[in-house]
Amino acid sequence: MGLLSSLMGRPSLKDATKNAPNAMGCYKIYYNGLKYVGKAEDGIRKRMVQYYNGTTAHYTSARLIYEHRDQITVSWVTLNSREECRSTEREWIEKYDPEWNSQSGWGHD
Repeated sequence: MGLLSSLMGRPSLKDATKNAPNAMGCYKIYYNGLKYVGKAEDGIRKRMVQYYNGTTAHYTSARLIYEHRDQITVSWVTLNSREECRSTEREWIEKYDPEWNSQSGWGHD
């Protein structure tokens, strides 16, 4: 596993748009508890910016993230390959069963 954001605490989504790594990895979205997990194969910071700006709000989970963006905190782990991102996301969904993942139809991009 790569760099864990927990070393820096859990930043707000807004802070993550500036401070998250440009590396690929998986992330967790918190809003009154863990609500969503996902992968960012094109860079964690890029995904945080998309969520904060609402550019991916055409699907349910992203719309919920956008609607609550100023109350959300995030954590992430950087990973080394797309395969590692996909397997970690799958493991986290199975382990945590986040509410917003079940609404998003994950895996059907």
